[in-house]
Amino acid sequence: MSLNPEGAEPIGSIGGYALVDRLGSGGMGVVYLARSASGRQVAVKVVHAQYAQDEEFRTRFRQEVAAVRRVSGAFTAPVVDADPDAEQPWMATLFVPGRTLAEMIAKEGPLVGPELRTLALGLVEALRDIHRAGVVHRDLKPSNVLMAEDGPRVIDFGISHAADNQALTVTGRLIGTPPFMSPEQFSAPREVTAASDVFSLGSLLVYAATGNRPFDGGSPYLTGYQVMYEAPVLDGVAEPLRSIAERCLDKDPAARPRLDELHRMFRALSDSAAPVAHAASIAPGVAGSSESSRQVSPTHAVPRLPARAAEKGGTDSARAGHGRRRRRFLIGLAAALVVTGLSITAVKIGSHHNNTSQSSNVSASASTKASVTAGTVVLPPKHVPWDYQIGGAYALPTGVQVVSRSHEDTPAPGAYNICNINAFQAQKDAERDWGSDLLLRDAKGSVVYDKDWGEAVLDIRTDAKRQRIAAKLNTWIDECAAKGYKAVEPDNYDTFTRFPDYLTARQAEALMKLLSAHAHEKGLAIAQKNTVELVADRASVGLDFAVVEECGQWNECGQFADAFHNNVLVVEYTAKGLSAACSDWSSTLSIVRRDRDVAPKGASGYLRQTC
Repeated sequence: MSLNPEGAEPIGSIGGYALVDRLGSGGMGVVYLARSASGRQVAVKVVHAQYAQDEEFRTRFRQEVAAVRRVSGAFTAPVVDADPDAEQPWMATLFVPGRTLAEMIAKEGPLVGPELRTLALGLVEALRDIHRAGVVHRDLKPSNVLMAEDGPRVIDFGISHAADNQALTVTGRLIGTPPFMSPEQFSAPREVTAASDVFSLGSLLVYAATGNRPFDGGSPYLTGYQVMYEAPVLDGVAEPLRSIAERCLDKDPAARPRLDELHRMFRALSDSAAPVAHAASIAPGVAGSSESSRQVSPTHAVPRLPARAAEKGGTDSARAGHGRRRRRFLIGLAAALVVTGLSITAVKIGSHHNNTSQSSNVSASASTKASVTAGTVVLPPKHVPWDYQIGGAYALPTGVQVVSRSHEDTPAPGAYNICNINAFQAQKDAERDWGSDLLLRDAKGSVVYDKDWGEAVLDIRTDAKRQRIAAKLNTWIDECAAKGYKAVEPDNYDTFTRFPDYLTARQAEALMKLLSAHAHEKGLAIAQKNTVELVADRASVGLDFAVVEECGQWNECGQFADAFHNNVLVVEYTAKGLSAACSDWSSTLSIVRRDRDVAPKGASGYLRQTC
């Protein structure tokens, strides 16, 4: 809009401000460009006359005024005057020249490179200021972001929520803009936290990068269903923004990144490294406000624990998991989408669930099936001779009753067989067997490797990716069951401890729950591999027994023994570790020492000792 406030004739006045021009209209009121008596430019929001006598809207407007007043930052528009108790309530904020993000994208198309980076950083800083003031915005969307010359401004706190807000009764009214709302805004609108704004930020950045919304069902109800239950559509979003957006759009609020982490990730992007989006087109319905409905076919595509400190003169690198020496030959996966019958007359309000768009190999109710009683599967016998053969199978030593082998190998006759799979990292040189977007990437878009073993780390940070990773891993679990194995041992559960800047314990547990549920459905017990940090959660995750490397070396055997009621299989790699384990646990746990490469008998370096 071209404005000439200096020469424009007033079209009215309110509160001593001369209204110069109409800037726009929203659900609660009209916004005018205005001048103070001294000539200062302000934006005046006036509540619609039909709502001025509605006590609910008046209360909400009072709360908006209070919210804007308590937020003070470089990326918001501060309030300069207000009268929420006037016959027609109004509020004046500093006028910020510039178009909304919605208008800019509708006219010029998606943002690219440095523009996208500047927007992301500005919005993160704006939300930081908003949240520090104890406010949750709850309506972060393209039309509520002004694109000023020096960066974005977040405006319109009409449905914001603060700790001291009066609870409002909103029966029958949808409070928010569905394509940019979080799942919890549908399921528990009075209990939203700052994580809700992070979800909205993810949706907004996808829109800014592509011109398309990650959730768009053609109606508020279908869109709300997608937000709550389906994976986001991220076509055209380039890395590393794609991975960042996926984390923001996690259905679980606790799994989303915090603003300080987002700020570090966006700052790490140089202008040249910022993703350049390649959207096919902007749908015709995007013109104008850019938030009018359009039909898009859905594509189904936490506190962080620190890295373990050095103990007893050792390091985490020195004790990194050893269960992935051999190349696994992966089997191609033909994923079948679960089609759920859907009849919606309104968005069903309830607690959120995992995506319904998932492979048929992934349990749709993993969270409820993760904890399985020991009676439904056969656990390994306790305190018996055992062997660790994941580096290559060979004839069982005399007396051995339990053995762990690679899922590529066949079970040993007459023993309890455990099937080892590499679950949280791609086998060396096998990352091409995984989707490119399922490999963890740093801020520059480069694949993150466990350098000790040359293995690419899998990206388990979002529900959608965990579902796809589990679908592939579950094909291996199916193979294990078909071959006659009695249990499965998902390796590298502790990867998050080696990459704390990217991964969290909660994400690792979420993937393990999917694997536990599927293993139990196949009649297999499932082992926790290492990861003493999570032994307290083993029952809720659904883990039945433990396979532990070097618990004698690291003085951890007791913690595993307590958590798993002595159903622990210990493998040591040093004489010192074997001595410690045997000294304290030879009468209770199953213990073996192997060479670090877990080489088969007859191969160079082979070593096997027992207590």
